[in-house]
Amino acid sequence: MNNWRRFSILAMIFLVFNSCVDQISFPLDRGVEKLIVYGQLSNLDEDKFVFLSETTSADREPLFAGQYLVLNDLPRPVTTAQVFVVNTDNQRYLLNQIEPGKYMLPRNVEIREDVSYFVEILIDGRVYRSEPEQMPQVVGEDELGYTFSRGNFEGAPETAFISIVSDVQLPTADIPYFLRWDVDEAYYWNLTFFPNPFNRAPPDCYVFGFPDPERITLFNGENAPASGQGGSQIVAERIVDESFLSRHYFNVRQVSTTRGSHDYWRRIRELVNNSGSVFDTPPAPVRGNVKNISDPDEVVLGYFEVVRVSQNRIYTTRADVPFFIPEVCTYDPARPLDKYPRTCLRCSEFPNSTTQTPHWWFDQ
Repeated sequence: MNNWRRFSILAMIFLVFNSCVDQISFPLDRGVEKLIVYGQLSNLDEDKFVFLSETTSADREPLFAGQYLVLNDLPRPVTTAQVFVVNTDNQRYLLNQIEPGKYMLPRNVEIREDVSYFVEILIDGRVYRSEPEQMPQVVGEDELGYTFSRGNFEGAPETAFISIVSDVQLPTADIPYFLRWDVDEAYYWNLTFFPNPFNRAPPDCYVFGFPDPERITLFNGENAPASGQGGSQIVAERIVDESFLSRHYFNVRQVSTTRGSHDYWRRIRELVNNSGSVFDTPPAPVRGNVKNISDPDEVVLGYFEVVRVSQNRIYTTRADVPFFIPEVCTYDPARPLDKYPRTCLRCSEFPNSTTQTPHWWFDQ
Protein backbone atom coordinates (compact mmCIF):
# COMPACT_ATOMS: atom_id res chain seq x y z
CA MET A 1 0.00 0.00 0.00
CA ASN A 2 2.90 2.39 0.51
CA ASN A 3 4.05 4.79 -2.17
CA TRP A 4 7.75 5.10 -1.48
CA ARG A 5 8.35 6.87 -4.78
CA ARG A 6 7.77 10.18 -3.04
CA PHE A 7 8.29 11.49 0.46
CA SER A 8 4.95 11.09 2.26
CA ILE A 9 4.72 13.30 5.33
CA LEU A 10 1.28 11.94 6.03
CA ALA A 11 1.45 8.45 4.79
CA MET A 12 -1.93 6.94 4.84
CA ILE A 13 -1.77 6.11 7.39
CA PHE A 14 -4.17 4.58 7.87
CA LEU A 15 -5.11 3.46 4.40
CA VAL A 16 -5.28 -0.23 4.25
CA PHE A 17 -8.57 -1.06 2.61
CA ASN A 18 -10.58 0.32 5.55
CA SER A 19 -8.62 3.40 6.48
CA CYS A 20 -7.19 6.43 4.85
CA VAL A 21 -3.82 8.48 4.38
CA ASP A 22 -3.14 11.95 3.19
CA GLN A 23 0.16 12.63 1.48
CA ILE A 24 2.25 15.76 1.12
CA SER A 25 5.31 15.28 -1.04
CA PHE A 26 8.36 17.40 -1.76
CA PRO A 27 12.11 16.90 -2.29
CA LEU A 28 14.43 17.19 0.69
CA ASP A 29 18.07 18.08 1.24
CA ARG A 30 20.40 15.64 -0.43
CA GLY A 31 23.54 14.40 1.28
CA VAL A 32 22.20 14.04 4.84
CA GLU A 33 19.92 11.11 5.53
CA LYS A 34 16.95 11.86 7.75
CA LEU A 35 14.50 9.52 9.44
CA ILE A 36 10.85 10.04 8.46
CA VAL A 37 8.20 8.87 10.93
CA TYR A 38 4.46 8.96 10.58
CA GLY A 39 1.94 7.23 12.81
CA GLN A 40 -1.51 7.74 14.20
CA LEU A 41 -3.54 6.23 17.02
CA SER A 42 -7.27 6.88 16.99
CA ASN A 43 -10.55 5.83 18.54
CA LEU A 44 -11.64 3.95 15.39
CA ASP A 45 -11.90 0.16 15.31
CA GLU A 46 -9.16 -0.38 12.74
CA ASP A 47 -5.56 -1.45 12.47
CA LYS A 48 -3.10 1.33 13.30
CA PHE A 49 0.20 1.94 11.53
CA VAL A 50 3.60 3.55 11.91
CA PHE A 51 5.46 4.29 8.67
CA LEU A 52 9.25 4.58 8.67
CA SER A 53 11.43 5.72 5.81
CA GLU A 54 14.69 7.54 5.31
CA THR A 55 15.71 10.27 2.92
CA THR A 56 18.47 9.25 0.57
CA SER A 57 21.98 10.59 0.17
CA ALA A 58 24.14 10.91 -2.92
CA ASP A 59 26.06 7.72 -2.15
CA ARG A 60 23.04 5.50 -1.51
CA GLU A 61 23.22 2.02 -3.01
CA PRO A 62 21.16 1.45 -6.17
CA LEU A 63 17.56 0.36 -5.69
CA PHE A 64 16.29 -2.75 -7.46
CA ALA A 65 13.18 -1.83 -9.46
CA GLY A 66 11.66 -4.69 -11.41
CA GLN A 67 14.43 -6.10 -13.58
CA TYR A 68 17.02 -3.36 -13.20
CA LEU A 69 18.81 -1.15 -10.69
CA VAL A 70 18.11 2.55 -10.43
CA LEU A 71 19.85 5.45 -8.73
CA ASN A 72 17.58 8.13 -7.24
CA ASP A 73 17.13 10.35 -4.21
CA LEU A 74 13.72 8.98 -3.22
CA PRO A 75 13.08 7.89 0.38
CA ARG A 76 13.64 4.24 1.20
CA PRO A 77 11.64 2.25 3.74
CA VAL A 78 13.34 1.44 7.03
CA THR A 79 13.04 -2.31 7.52
CA THR A 80 15.44 -2.93 10.44
CA ALA A 81 13.53 -1.17 13.20
CA GLN A 82 11.75 -2.36 16.30
CA VAL A 83 8.68 -0.21 16.87
CA PHE A 84 6.69 0.01 20.10
CA VAL A 85 3.62 1.97 21.11
CA VAL A 86 3.85 2.81 24.81
CA ASN A 87 1.45 4.53 27.19
CA THR A 88 2.05 6.32 30.46
CA ASP A 89 0.82 3.25 32.39
CA ASN A 90 3.89 1.47 30.97
CA GLN A 91 1.87 -0.77 28.67
CA ARG A 92 4.08 -1.60 25.67
CA TYR A 93 2.92 -3.01 22.35
CA LEU A 94 5.31 -4.32 19.70
CA LEU A 95 4.25 -3.54 16.13
CA ASN A 96 4.70 -6.11 13.36
CA GLN A 97 6.25 -5.11 10.03
CA ILE A 98 3.72 -6.20 7.41
CA GLU A 99 5.36 -4.45 4.44
CA PRO A 100 8.75 -2.76 4.08
CA GLY A 101 8.66 0.23 6.41
CA LYS A 102 5.03 -0.33 7.45
CA TYR A 103 4.52 -1.43 11.05
CA MET A 104 1.06 -2.47 12.30
CA LEU A 105 -0.68 -2.35 15.67
CA PRO A 106 -3.71 -4.71 15.46
CA ARG A 107 -7.20 -3.33 15.97
CA ASN A 108 -7.75 -5.50 19.04
CA VAL A 109 -5.38 -3.28 21.03
CA GLU A 110 -7.60 -0.80 22.87
CA ILE A 111 -6.49 2.83 22.72
CA ARG A 112 -7.39 4.23 26.12
CA GLU A 113 -8.56 7.81 26.61
CA ASP A 114 -7.24 8.24 30.16
CA VAL A 115 -3.54 7.88 29.36
CA SER A 116 -1.01 9.38 26.95
CA TYR A 117 0.82 7.44 24.24
CA PHE A 118 4.15 7.75 22.48
CA VAL A 119 6.10 5.75 19.91
CA GLU A 120 9.50 4.25 20.65
CA ILE A 121 11.71 3.21 17.73
CA LEU A 122 14.95 1.25 17.93
CA ILE A 123 17.24 1.38 14.87
CA ASP A 124 20.82 0.13 14.93
CA GLY A 125 21.34 1.03 18.59
CA ARG A 126 19.63 4.42 18.32
CA VAL A 127 16.44 5.08 20.27
CA TYR A 128 13.79 7.54 19.06
CA ARG A 129 10.74 8.63 21.04
CA SER A 130 7.83 10.96 20.38
CA GLU A 131 6.35 13.38 22.87
CA PRO A 132 3.42 11.74 24.73
CA GLU A 133 -0.05 12.76 23.54
CA GLN A 134 -3.51 12.02 24.94
CA MET A 135 -6.61 11.54 22.83
CA PRO A 136 -8.65 14.78 22.51
CA GLN A 137 -12.06 14.75 24.17
CA VAL A 138 -14.27 16.05 21.34
CA VAL A 139 -14.75 15.88 17.58
CA GLY A 140 -17.47 17.12 15.23
CA GLU A 141 -19.32 15.54 12.30
CA ASP A 142 -19.48 16.00 8.54
CA GLU A 143 -22.51 15.84 6.27
CA LEU A 144 -21.09 15.15 2.83
CA GLY A 145 -22.14 16.11 -0.67
CA TYR A 146 -20.51 16.61 -4.06
CA THR A 147 -20.78 18.77 -7.16
CA PHE A 148 -19.55 18.09 -10.68
CA SER A 149 -18.14 21.03 -12.63
CA ARG A 150 -16.32 21.82 -15.83
CA GLY A 151 -13.86 24.68 -15.89
CA ASN A 152 -10.31 25.67 -15.07
CA PHE A 153 -8.71 23.04 -12.85
CA GLU A 154 -5.10 23.49 -11.77
CA GLY A 155 -4.42 25.59 -14.86
CA ALA A 156 -6.14 23.26 -17.32
CA PRO A 157 -9.22 24.87 -18.95
CA GLU A 158 -12.45 23.01 -19.71
CA THR A 159 -11.61 20.22 -17.29
CA ALA A 160 -14.28 18.02 -15.70
CA PHE A 161 -13.79 17.69 -11.95
CA ILE A 162 -15.64 16.82 -8.76
CA SER A 163 -15.71 18.78 -5.49
CA ILE A 164 -16.37 16.98 -2.22
CA VAL A 165 -18.20 19.35 0.12
CA SER A 166 -18.82 19.03 3.84
CA ASP A 167 -21.44 20.81 5.89
CA VAL A 168 -19.46 20.81 9.12
CA GLN A 169 -20.90 20.39 12.58
CA LEU A 170 -18.26 21.60 15.01
CA PRO A 171 -17.85 20.04 18.46
CA THR A 172 -20.16 21.34 21.17
CA ALA A 173 -17.51 22.16 23.74
CA ASP A 174 -16.16 24.90 25.96
CA ILE A 175 -12.60 23.57 25.72
CA PRO A 176 -10.10 24.41 22.96
CA TYR A 177 -9.99 21.94 20.09
CA PHE A 178 -8.11 21.60 16.81
CA LEU A 179 -9.42 19.91 13.66
CA ARG A 180 -7.99 18.58 10.40
CA TRP A 181 -9.75 16.93 7.46
CA ASP A 182 -8.17 13.91 5.76
CA VAL A 183 -9.69 12.50 2.57
CA ASP A 184 -8.93 9.29 0.73
CA GLU A 185 -10.71 7.52 -2.11
CA ALA A 186 -11.49 3.97 -3.19
CA TYR A 187 -13.05 2.86 -6.44
CA TYR A 188 -13.96 -0.28 -8.34
CA TRP A 189 -11.96 -0.79 -11.53
CA ASN A 190 -13.38 -2.85 -14.39
CA LEU A 191 -10.69 -5.12 -15.81
CA THR A 192 -11.10 -6.23 -19.43
CA PHE A 193 -13.42 -9.23 -19.79
CA PHE A 194 -11.79 -11.38 -22.47
CA PRO A 195 -13.97 -14.18 -23.89
CA ASN A 196 -12.97 -17.60 -22.56
CA PRO A 197 -14.41 -21.15 -22.71
CA PHE A 198 -15.59 -20.98 -19.10
CA ASN A 199 -17.10 -17.47 -19.40
CA ARG A 200 -15.08 -16.61 -16.31
CA ALA A 201 -15.07 -12.93 -15.43
CA PRO A 202 -11.86 -11.20 -14.34
CA PRO A 203 -11.36 -10.76 -10.60
CA ASP A 204 -12.74 -7.77 -8.74
CA CYS A 205 -10.36 -4.84 -8.48
CA TYR A 206 -10.47 -2.12 -5.83
CA VAL A 207 -8.05 0.80 -6.04
CA PHE A 208 -7.14 3.20 -3.23
CA GLY A 209 -5.64 6.65 -3.39
CA PHE A 210 -5.80 10.30 -2.38
CA PRO A 211 -7.95 12.63 -4.46
CA ASP A 212 -6.37 15.90 -3.35
CA PRO A 213 -3.13 15.05 -1.53
CA GLU A 214 -1.73 18.58 -1.31
CA ARG A 215 -4.77 20.11 0.39
CA ILE A 216 -4.37 20.65 4.15
CA THR A 217 -7.64 21.75 5.75
CA LEU A 218 -7.26 22.91 9.35
CA PHE A 219 -9.50 24.60 11.93
CA ASN A 220 -8.45 26.19 15.21
CA GLY A 221 -11.41 25.96 17.58
CA GLU A 222 -9.89 27.98 20.42
CA ASN A 223 -12.26 30.90 19.77
CA ALA A 224 -15.09 28.99 18.07
CA PRO A 225 -18.63 29.28 19.43
CA ALA A 226 -19.67 26.48 21.79
CA SER A 227 -22.93 26.03 19.87
CA GLY A 228 -21.36 23.53 17.46
CA GLN A 229 -22.48 25.49 14.41
CA GLY A 230 -20.14 25.21 11.46
CA GLY A 231 -20.20 26.00 7.77
CA SER A 232 -19.73 24.50 4.35
CA GLN A 233 -16.27 23.81 2.96
CA ILE A 234 -14.60 21.92 0.12
CA VAL A 235 -12.46 19.11 1.52
CA ALA A 236 -11.20 17.63 -1.77
CA GLU A 237 -11.29 18.12 -5.54
CA ARG A 238 -10.08 15.87 -8.32
CA ILE A 239 -10.37 15.34 -12.08
CA VAL A 240 -13.16 13.12 -13.39
CA ASP A 241 -11.65 10.18 -15.26
CA GLU A 242 -12.22 6.48 -15.92
CA SER A 243 -12.27 5.75 -12.18
CA PHE A 244 -15.83 7.15 -12.13
CA LEU A 245 -17.19 4.42 -14.43
CA SER A 246 -18.10 2.37 -11.34
CA ARG A 247 -18.73 3.04 -7.67
CA HIS A 248 -16.23 5.62 -6.42
CA TYR A 249 -15.99 6.30 -2.67
CA PHE A 250 -14.63 9.35 -0.88
CA ASN A 251 -13.80 8.72 2.77
CA VAL A 252 -13.67 11.90 4.85
CA ARG A 253 -12.17 11.87 8.32
CA GLN A 254 -12.63 14.81 10.64
CA VAL A 255 -9.60 14.49 12.91
CA SER A 256 -9.47 16.13 16.33
CA THR A 257 -5.79 16.64 17.14
CA THR A 258 -3.63 18.06 19.88
CA ARG A 259 -2.27 21.58 19.71
CA GLY A 260 1.17 20.20 18.86
CA SER A 261 -0.12 18.21 15.89
CA HIS A 262 -2.18 21.17 14.68
CA ASP A 263 0.85 23.47 14.83
CA TYR A 264 2.94 20.93 12.93
CA TRP A 265 0.42 20.70 10.08
CA ARG A 266 0.00 24.47 10.05
CA ARG A 267 3.76 24.82 9.50
CA ILE A 268 3.63 22.23 6.71
CA ARG A 269 0.77 24.13 5.07
CA GLU A 270 2.64 27.41 5.31
CA LEU A 271 5.74 25.83 3.80
CA VAL A 272 3.75 24.36 0.91
CA ASN A 273 1.89 27.61 0.24
CA ASN A 274 4.96 29.83 0.54
CA SER A 275 7.18 27.71 -1.67
CA GLY A 276 4.79 28.05 -4.60
CA SER A 277 4.76 24.31 -5.22
CA VAL A 278 5.22 21.23 -3.11
CA PHE A 279 7.84 20.20 -5.64
CA ASP A 280 9.98 23.21 -4.87
CA THR A 281 12.84 22.60 -2.46
CA PRO A 282 11.68 23.74 0.99
CA PRO A 283 13.81 26.30 2.82
CA ALA A 284 14.17 24.02 5.84
CA PRO A 285 12.76 20.71 7.08
CA VAL A 286 9.83 20.85 9.48
CA ARG A 287 10.60 18.94 12.64
CA GLY A 288 7.89 16.83 14.21
CA ASN A 289 7.56 15.42 17.73
CA VAL A 290 10.01 12.48 17.41
CA LYS A 291 13.56 12.83 18.76
CA ASN A 292 16.71 10.78 19.07
CA ILE A 293 16.99 10.56 22.87
CA SER A 294 20.80 10.49 22.70
CA ASP A 295 21.12 13.21 20.06
CA PRO A 296 18.31 15.79 20.31
CA ASP A 297 19.93 17.85 17.55
CA GLU A 298 19.30 15.14 14.96
CA VAL A 299 16.58 16.26 12.55
CA VAL A 300 13.70 13.75 12.48
CA LEU A 301 10.81 14.41 10.10
CA GLY A 302 7.15 13.51 10.42
CA TYR A 303 4.78 13.22 13.36
CA PHE A 304 3.26 10.58 15.64
CA GLU A 305 -0.19 11.71 16.78
CA VAL A 306 -3.04 10.53 19.00
CA VAL A 307 -6.40 11.70 17.65
CA ARG A 308 -10.16 11.35 17.87
CA VAL A 309 -11.82 10.75 14.50
CA SER A 310 -15.32 10.86 13.06
CA GLN A 311 -15.50 9.29 9.61
CA ASN A 312 -18.10 9.55 6.87
CA ARG A 313 -18.24 8.19 3.33
CA ILE A 314 -19.98 9.22 0.16
CA TYR A 315 -19.88 7.58 -3.25
CA THR A 316 -20.80 8.26 -6.84
CA THR A 317 -21.85 5.89 -9.60
CA ARG A 318 -21.61 6.26 -13.35
CA ALA A 319 -25.22 7.50 -13.43
CA ASP A 320 -24.27 10.48 -11.24
CA VAL A 321 -21.58 11.81 -13.59
CA PRO A 322 -22.92 14.42 -16.06
CA PHE A 323 -19.95 14.01 -18.42
CA PHE A 324 -19.03 11.44 -21.05
CA ILE A 325 -16.29 9.09 -19.80
CA PRO A 326 -14.51 6.90 -22.36
CA GLU A 327 -14.17 3.23 -21.47
CA VAL A 328 -10.51 2.34 -21.86
CA CYS A 329 -10.79 -1.35 -20.97
CA THR A 330 -13.73 -2.49 -23.12
CA TYR A 331 -12.93 -5.67 -25.06
CA ASP A 332 -12.54 -5.30 -28.82
CA PRO A 333 -11.78 -8.46 -30.83
CA ALA A 334 -9.80 -6.39 -33.33
CA ARG A 335 -7.62 -4.87 -30.61
CA PRO A 336 -4.24 -6.59 -30.02
CA LEU A 337 -3.49 -7.53 -26.43
CA ASP A 338 -0.51 -5.17 -26.25
CA LYS A 339 -2.78 -2.24 -27.11
CA TYR A 340 -4.69 -2.52 -23.83
CA PRO A 341 -3.34 -0.47 -20.91
CA ARG A 342 -1.66 -2.73 -18.37
CA THR A 343 -4.18 -1.60 -15.76
CA CYS A 344 -6.89 -3.25 -17.90
CA LEU A 345 -5.16 -6.61 -17.58
CA ARG A 346 -4.08 -6.87 -13.94
CA CYS A 347 -5.32 -5.19 -10.78
CA SER A 348 -1.80 -5.35 -9.36
CA GLU A 349 -0.68 -2.70 -11.86
CA PHE A 350 -2.17 -0.16 -9.45
CA PRO A 351 0.23 0.45 -6.54
CA ASN A 352 -2.54 0.51 -3.95
CA SER A 353 -5.05 -2.13 -4.94
CA THR A 354 -6.65 -5.40 -3.90
CA THR A 355 -9.00 -8.04 -5.25
CA GLN A 356 -10.67 -8.32 -1.82
CA THR A 357 -13.86 -6.33 -1.29
CA PRO A 358 -13.49 -3.85 1.60
CA HIS A 359 -15.75 -4.88 4.45
CA TRP A 360 -17.57 -1.52 4.36
CA TRP A 361 -18.12 -1.41 0.58
CA PHE A 362 -21.86 -2.11 0.67
CA ASP A 363 -22.67 -0.45 3.99
CA GLN A 364 -24.35 2.49 2.22
